[in-house]
Amino acid sequence: MSLKELTKENHARAEGTAFMKAVFDLSLPMELWRDYTYQKQLWYKEIETKAVEMGLLTDLDGIERSELIKNDYQEMMKDRLGDYHTYRAITKDYVLYIRNLRDANDVMAHLYTWHMGDLFGGQMIKKIIQAPSTHLDFENSQDLMVNMRNLLTDDMADEANRAFTWAIHILETYDSDLEKS
Repeated sequence: MSLKELTKENHARAEGTAFMKAVFDLSLPMELWRDYTYQKQLWYKEIETKAVEMGLLTDLDGIERSELIKNDYQEMMKDRLGDYHTYRAITKDYVLYIRNLRDANDVMAHLYTWHMGDLFGGQMIKKIIQAPSTHLDFENSQDLMVNMRNLLTDDMADEANRAFTWAIHILETYDSDLEKS
């Protein structure tokens, strides 16, 4: 079985959250997308920092997204001076979780979950979201996909499923915000 198959159920759960449904049916309020983008750049930065520390990005040139996400967020906020977002509790918890990972395969599992998501599903999102999304533009997406797949092993499934569980919890924190809008 492949890692993709071993994480299929949690992947489907993440895609089925109210937040992601709102993204795809074009009903997500832009304010929630801005907040999500802010949160996303924080955990991406932590994943990428750990991956660099562990030498995991050697064959993944161009995979790093955190600065591009930050730039997209700043572009979204350029006319909203002083109206910036703050860390959500779930983001703080997830960043701390990543920071405490000690095994390179575990870090790779989180990189796989989020960054491959951008390489695939992110391509659909960038066509429909009405916001800056340069972080979803990859110059070498095919090479990145092949190179990442070459680094993946089935024994990463438990941690990749934990990464998807984190994703689900993060996305679900927006449910009450969606109900209010």
